[in-house]
Amino acid sequence: MAFDALDRQILELLQTDGRIKLSELGRRVRLSPAAVTERVRRLEAAGVIGGYGAHVSPARLGYGIQAFIRVDPHGGYTLKHPRTLELIERPEITEVHHVVGEDCWILKVAVRDTVHLEGVLEAVSALGRTTTSIVLTSPVERKPLLP
Repeated sequence: MAFDALDRQILELLQTDGRIKLSELGRRVRLSPAAVTERVRRLEAAGVIGGYGAHVSPARLGYGIQAFIRVDPHGGYTLKHPRTLELIERPEITEVHHVVGEDCWILKVAVRDTVHLEGVLEAVSALGRTTTSIVLTSPVERKPLLP
């Protein structure tokens, strides 16, 4: 799919404020509401825009610690293994990435405290060797991605 300057502007504005009204979006990119609606629908139909959602604060929900857990699984534990699938359904695990390198998976978790983190680590370490990094701050957590 080819993207022009208007598509890039629309994508940037929608990623910055997913609740922006189409009329306001059109005003900002200097298109009629009908024209901007057509462009947004085209981006959705092409799978460029996969959905809209709220960004919640883990700390405000009681999850004071976020961490990344790198996992080098024991033989046989793939991302399709029933035990692995059961593990990644845990509510504390907010992201799962299959990666290339020393580790095979990177999990992002949100936990209440270090005791909670220890419980998650015990469950994850049953699948393989883990290395954990606790997030201190996230100066750039999300920023618009443009073509």
